[in-house]
Amino acid sequence: MDNVTPPLMTDSHENQESRIYSLPDVNRIAIAGVLQNDPPLRWTKKGVPVTNFIVATSPDQNGQIQTMPGSEECNVSVVVWAKQALQCKKYLHKGSSILILGELQSMPNADPENGFFPIQVNAQWIQYLDRGMENKNFEGEYS
Repeated sequence: MDNVTPPLMTDSHENQESRIYSLPDVNRIAIAGVLQNDPPLRWTKKGVPVTNFIVATSPDQNGQIQTMPGSEECNVSVVVWAKQALQCKKYLHKGSSILILGELQSMPNADPENGFFPIQVNAQWIQYLDRGMENKNFEGEYS
């Protein structure tokens, strides 16, 4: 038997062989939650500022979004680079509410041989949600 990959999507109005669509690789994530610690600021050997912190999210308490019974708080690791890391150090602290848009990436401590695949969010845009900070957002440089 040949290993033939069927098309992911086809245009139903035309002959299926004439148009084949493939889905794009998409790696985008949105996380809204509360910082669990003050963002520590560090510098790489090349002088690039970087910070990491944990954002805690919790299931919808108002019942507007269907969640699984017994859903619990989820802690998400976030890494922020360059000018955006400096802004985080300046404006964020433990308990700050934020919205992050970014992409998932494997963490450096991954151990695929033993089935350990930790991931983190590489933040590309952060919106500060605390009162008085509604208009503060910072789009970072892609690393």
